[in-house]
Amino acid sequence: MGAPRRCRGRRPDPAKRAAIVEAASALFCSHGYGVSMETVAAAAGVSKQTIYNLFSTKEQLFGAVVASRSELIVAAIPTTAETLAPATGLLRIAGEYLRVMVGGQVPVVYRLMLATPGETGSDLIRAFYDNGPKRGLGHLAHYLAGCDAAGSLRVPDPALAAECFFGMLNGQILIRNMLGLQESWTPEELEAKARYCVDMFLATHGA
Repeated sequence: MGAPRRCRGRRPDPAKRAAIVEAASALFCSHGYGVSMETVAAAAGVSKQTIYNLFSTKEQLFGAVVASRSELIVAAIPTTAETLAPATGLLRIAGEYLRVMVGGQVPVVYRLMLATPGETGSDLIRAFYDNGPKRGLGHLAHYLAGCDAAGSLRVPDPALAAECFFGMLNGQILIRNMLGLQESWTPEELEAKARYCVDMFLATHGA
């Protein structure tokens, strides 16, 4: 039996949407992708129809969970209209990125995707990449392009520069976290890594 058809009535309360995403996030991470939409609805305190009014498939709900977790990084990226100096802006981005990467849910989400077989696993990976890394890369590349146009940085290839910046920050953190070799970092360790990566980036792209 397929998913219930979407109703075209009143838009669901944004607070209910947030509750659904939070409940789904906790359940996916603790019980895996096999959690039913009924279970999510019960945990969120809404009806199953309310969920299907917002998310026609479980893949879409998973994508929303990933998107909500990427908001901290996206929100940290300044717009080109801001007067924030690149060093300050990049340090803010680096700090938020590292806090997300060392959070408990990131390695769990990776394991969840890799453990899901077949086409469903592929759909999860695409949802994760499109709503998380790809989205963050696009926002950072846009910011760097603006800095290049303003003359505050020299960034001839903003997309490549954005990818390399996040790559420096990620380094071995995610690998050690996923393998269970290191699951916590002190604020001092994260700040030192953020500052080092920003300094390296500015050494190459500083105006």
